[in-house]
Formats: sequence, C-alpha cells, structure tokens
Amino acid sequence: MKRLLLPALLPALAFAAGGASAQAVKLNQLGFLPQGQKLAVVAQSSASAFEVVDAGGKTVFQGSLGAPGRWEPSGETVRVADFSALTQPGSYRLKLDGQWSDTFSVAADAYRPLNGAALKAFYFNRSAIALAPHYADAWARPAGHPDNQILVHSSAASATRPEGTVIASPRGWYDAGDYNKYVVNSGISTYTLLAALEHFPDYFKQDTGIPESGNGVPDILDEAMWNLEWMLTMQDPHDGGVYHKLTNLRFDGTVMPHAASTTPRYVVAKSTAAALDFAATMATASRVLAPYERQWPGMPARMLAAAQAAWRWAEDHPRAVFKNPQDVVTGEYGDASLADEFSWAAAELFIATGDRQYARVLLEHDAPLATPSWGTVAALGWMSLAHHRARLAPGIDPALVERRIDGLAAQLAAVWRSSGYRVPMTVQDFVWGSNAVILNQGMMLLQAYRLKANPDYLQAAQSSLDYVLGRNATGYSFVTGVGARPFMHPHHRPSMADGVAAPVPGWLSGGPNPGQQDADKCPPYPSKLPALSYIDHDCSYAANEVAINWNAPLVYVSAALSVLTPQPMNPTSTISLDALLREEQQLQFERFTDDTARAIGERMVERARAGNLKVTIRISRGDQVVFAHAMPGASPDHLDWIRRKNNLVGRTGHSSFYTHNAVRQAGGDHDRLPGLDMRDYAAHGGAFPIVVRGGAPIGTITVSGLPGEQDHALVVDTLKDYLGAGGQP
Repeated sequence: MKRLLLPALLPALAFAAGGASAQAVKLNQLGFLPQGQKLAVVAQSSASAFEVVDAGGKTVFQGSLGAPGRWEPSGETVRVADFSALTQPGSYRLKLDGQWSDTFSVAADAYRPLNGAALKAFYFNRSAIALAPHYADAWARPAGHPDNQILVHSSAASATRPEGTVIASPRGWYDAGDYNKYVVNSGISTYTLLAALEHFPDYFKQDTGIPESGNGVPDILDEAMWNLEWMLTMQDPHDGGVYHKLTNLRFDGTVMPHAASTTPRYVVAKSTAAALDFAATMATASRVLAPYERQWPGMPARMLAAAQAAWRWAEDHPRAVFKNPQDVVTGEYGDASLADEFSWAAAELFIATGDRQYARVLLEHDAPLATPSWGTVAALGWMSLAHHRARLAPGIDPALVERRIDGLAAQLAAVWRSSGYRVPMTVQDFVWGSNAVILNQGMMLLQAYRLKANPDYLQAAQSSLDYVLGRNATGYSFVTGVGARPFMHPHHRPSMADGVAAPVPGWLSGGPNPGQQDADKCPPYPSKLPALSYIDHDCSYAANEVAINWNAPLVYVSAALSVLTPQPMNPTSTISLDALLREEQQLQFERFTDDTARAIGERMVERARAGNLKVTIRISRGDQVVFAHAMPGASPDHLDWIRRKNNLVGRTGHSSFYTHNAVRQAGGDHDRLPGLDMRDYAAHGGAFPIVVRGGAPIGTITVSGLPGEQDHALVVDTLKDYLGAGGQP
C-alpha cells in the first residue's frame, strides 16, 4: 500500500493525478526570471490575442500571438505568446479565448528550488549509505549495496587480479532506474556537476540538505566526491586501466536497494572509453578540488596522477571497445567511436598540465562539435577550454576554441528561431533520453553566450529549460515534484518499490522516444509522432526512466540561467538621466595624452586593488588601446564586454550607463536595442566617453567585472578624483 504524500507536495499530486491533459497553452509551469525570456505555445487554437492575469484577477499584460507555424515533431499548428516584457515578480496565469494556462511565477530566485531538487536527486541515488529521515524525509531507506566485496569478472581478469579476485568498490551513484554503476556514464555526469561549480561558484554556496551540508565545502562538490571516490576504485592500480562497470549479471527486480544487496556483483572488462572518460573527469576534478586541499589532503594530486595513468593505458589500448560478455545483460554503454573520448581527455589533461603532447592529440581529433551525450563527449573538452581560454599554455589557439563553441551554438540557435515550439530540437533529437538532449543543447548555447553574449543564445537556452518544465507537446513537467503537471511514474526502482505515493523528487524523465523499445512491456503509447511518443508509466524504460547523466545538465542549465540572465534594476531607485548627462559635460579634458591615460588607469587600479575588485580596465583612444590592466581573478569574458560597451559609446556618444537607463526608463529592453546586433553592443554600465572640451568623443574609459552601476561608478569616481585634484597634465 502506498503511503500518503508529504503535505508540502500534495498540490502537485492533486494537479497531476489525472496525468497531463490536452492543455491548449503550454508553458514553463515553474516560472521565469524577471529579465528572462517568457514564451508560451498555443496549440490548435483560433485565438489571436492573449492576456496575463495576476493572482488578484487583474490583467497586467496583453499581447498578440505570433503567426501560426507547423511543428513537425508533434504534427501541431502552433502560435507563440511572448510576454517577456512582464518583469514584475508575482504569480500569474495566461488567458486566451476563455482558456487558462497553469499558474506560473516571476521571481528572481525562480529556479533555486528546481536546482536544489535536481542536485539532491543524486543524494537519493547514492549507494552504500542509509538515507536518514532528517535528510531524505519520506524517501528515507536503509543502505544498499555496500560493494566492499566485488568480484573481478573473467572479462576483467589480469595476472595481478585474476578472475574471482575480491576488491572493494564502495560509494558512487546508482546509474539510473537500476542499481548498477557505470564509469562511462559517471564521467559526463560528474564532469557536468564539476563544471557547474567551476563556472558559477557563488551560486552553489547554499546547502541542499545532505549529510555533508555545513562542512565548509559546497554541497555540489561533496556530492560529486561521493562518486569520484568510487570512480577511483574502478582503476586497476597495477596498469592504470579502468573497469567499464560494476554490475550484477542481470538487472535486479523491482525492490529497494537493501533488498537487492545479496546479489553477487562484478567489475567487468576494462575499456578505452572508460579509461578516457575517467582520465577527463579526474583531470577536471584535480583542478576543481585544488582550493579544498585542506579537506582532502593530497586528493588533487592523486586524481591527476590517476588521470595520467588512465591516459597511458588508453594509448596502449586504443581500440578496447566494450561489449557485454555473454553472461552479462545489464546496460552496455558500448561505444566504438573513440576519437571524441581522446579529444575530451586530451583537453582536460592539457588544461591541467600544459603539456603540449595533449594539445597535439586534441588537434588531431579537431572537428565541428556536436551536442554532448555519454557517447559523444568532445564538446565537453572544448567547453573547458573556453572557460580557461585566457590562461591556456601555448599549443591551443583561443580563437579556434571560440569558433568551435560558437559554430555549434549558431546551428542550435538557427533551429530555435525557426521552430514552432521555439526549441533547438529537430526530429532527429527525439531519441532515448531526448530531454537530456535539449538540456545539453542549452548547456552548449550557454557556453557560447558566455563568450559572445549573443541574446539569442541565452534565449534559446531558456527555451531548453522551458521545454522540460512544460512547454512541450505532452503538457507534462518532466521533473518529479516540479510544476502543476509533473510526471508521476518513473522507471526508477526506489520510486517504484518504496511505498510512497510520490516519486523521489528532482528527477528528470528521459522523455519522448519514438523508438518505443519497451512497447511490448507497456500499455500503448499515445502516438508515434516523435514529440508525443511518451508514456508516464513505470514500465517504460525507453521514455520514462531517470538517469544521472540526464539530471546533470538540469543542474547546470538551471544554475547558469539564474546567474547569466540580466538582473533587474532596483525598482525603488530611478537614475536621473539629467544627472548622467551633467557628468558627461563636467568630466571632460583640456587635452588627453598617453600620459593622461596612464595616470587615470593607475588610479583605477589602485581603487580596484583597495576594494579587491576582480575587474578589467581598458582606456582607448580611437582604435588604439593606451592602457589595459586585468586584476587578479578577472574573467577573460570582460574583454568582450568591454568591446561591446565601447561600440555602444561610439554609436551614441554617451556613456553606456546613460543608454542603459534611457532605454529602461522608456520601457525598453536594454538587451534588445532596435537596429543593433547585440553580439556587438552592450547597454550595460562601465564605458565612459573621453571628450576634449569643444569636441566629439575621441575614445573610452571602460571597466568590466562588476554590476553595471558599480562599473560606471568606478570610472566616474576616478575621473572626479583625477580632474578635481588638478590632475590634468
């Protein structure tokens, strides 16, 4: 008998009891960030206009639907409602022709609960640990699979570890709906969590309620370490090779982990893919763990050494392609194309060591990128190279890194622009784990946005998240416990066997899959159309299983959008445009020379150093840079922001902060200026025109690295100090 659901989750269950209905309005059922893109899709409707109504019944926004368009994956004719201009926090519904959408919110922290739940799902899938009620609530359970007496399978036997050798391989995450652990899939999953922390460290300072919370280490790193410590046990210390998986000979039945723990388990054959995925992940971990040497003494060095040993084994065994032995029928994760694994491992080891041998291998395998998945991992290496491009050792051209990332993003954005549902997916993307495909597309779009700040990339990534949260043809939110219509019956043994009405929260469903590989074991699917080929039934491993590699990009994308989406200005403070114009008139020069630039630049550096500000400073006269300085810890992304801010000053003749406020106060969007390609312009504070009295602007003084108002203040305060103190040479 199923136990009753916790009271906090009852509303979601009530909405979802009958499954997703044929909603006319499909949208993100969780909500939106104030300055984020906000779209809904209206299917098969004759309506031409819509309105947004707040919780009190007041209409707060009205708009026209876009032109009808056909979306082939679902066979629907749809129209898009764009209400991105709605920025006021609150709770809303969209209304048209008497039909209502599900309730959604607009909030600055809209994705914080989602991100926390998606990350905590990994805790719920830990092996070898009891989940205590204090942390797991209704989903508490005894420990399962201690994995301290694992047998070496005949396929993995060696002279130093013959068949039947007993080894310990505890910890790690159960891979998916089953109870086995796979190095190949653990690689991309763990890497994605490490990348999220490396790229957005401030976002992950909040605790998620796991046993390690409060220990001075971000919970996301504690969670990753649970799996990394298991992965280290999967390396043969005698030769550096890595076992492909730890598994039963056959899948367990529908039982809780502790009830299946008596089944014999094995490490099975070493493989090139496992060795290279292991090498890439350990090299990444070695640099992410470096600031935490006190918590894990010697671990970063141990991980790097393990990565290098696995690399050497792979070089000696470049075609050890894994196939299940005859007596093993669990998940295979077989991959016969290994160039991308060599590329990824080479990239991470190059970043970690600066050794050009890795750069040479990487360039040997250079090719246009594809959206990453467990079997297509090259893009992960280029993602790391992009983050570290300003500090790469000689051997890799940063411009090549940018071209590779931008090339993939441009393709995805082109699909997004032409899609009826405004998503970057094509028919070919509806495969096993299609929901992870679209989130990994979003992750790569965000890499390109970090490089070039093209608003299309940010908006297309937002659409990736919107899709899995309800703006899809099925009408489901594909995350357990999230949204008005979450799926309820994942193919996930703990959720199936625990006696709790609600599934374990925070898990992403695999999503629509026209392959329907489980059709003989399940009720009929509602459709064979790719986007509708989905069934919310726990029999469905092809469309409704969960997996660690699917949840990882949900963690990444929800965090990245929260950080990268422009923040709203404080609505209680309106900047006086007249005051900004007076600043421009007062802060002019009698003459401006290279000595002037150096004197001002040095004062700005002093201010930045005193405030420990991680900013980049650049002073230009015409096309000539006459002063440049990056403070320690400044991001390489600052240079592109400076370029775009300077272009705006050159176009308008005013400070970029003046233009930002003028647009906002006129009701416009500072990230969408009519007639300007925002890849080349940025209406954010920090660029100030250099004017010699009586003339036009001749250059710019620019800062990047702080919120726009603070960037602007650093420039203006320095100029006031310099000019007011008679500093004009």
